[in-house]
Amino acid sequence: MELTRKQKTIKYLCFCLIILLADLLQNTAGLFPQIFGARCFLLLPVAVILAMSEDVFGGTLLGLFAGLLWDLSAAVHLGFNCIYIALICFLSSALVTYIARNTFITNMISSAVTIILYCIIYWLCFIIIKGVDGGEMTLFSFYLPCAVYTGVLSPVIWLILTPIKRKLNHEKKQNF
Repeated sequence: MELTRKQKTIKYLCFCLIILLADLLQNTAGLFPQIFGARCFLLLPVAVILAMSEDVFGGTLLGLFAGLLWDLSAAVHLGFNCIYIALICFLSSALVTYIARNTFITNMISSAVTIILYCIIYWLCFIIIKGVDGGEMTLFSFYLPCAVYTGVLSPVIWLILTPIKRKLNHEKKQNF
């Protein structure tokens, strides 16, 4: 069923509000718990899970918005999150549009790959290449714990977002 213009507007406004809420929880100190110094990168699974139910253009724009919000609170790497999340959301939505089905497993694999790649690429580009003193160990002391923390919360995020996506897409629950 094709959504009307009003329904699409409401859907994308709700998606943007969800991304904005995830950004506030992630980037405002004290709003989301840190476990042994590990932070949860909420925007990564939220953006990917929302983008996987959209067409390629819509998914890319959702990723671009999520990355832009994250970059607004970053002091060092302006533009990295915007480009990375937009590219990952493009690939995730293209995966679901042309190759795979939008299932729990597909969402979790895409989220896990996104999170691990983000941590490793960020560590390499902004810690190792810049020559930060003692930066080699930050992969094990900060980035991998953050990846695990975010990965563990990805199924919970999927459980929260899936009914919202179904409601906004006006899908009926199918019994198998």
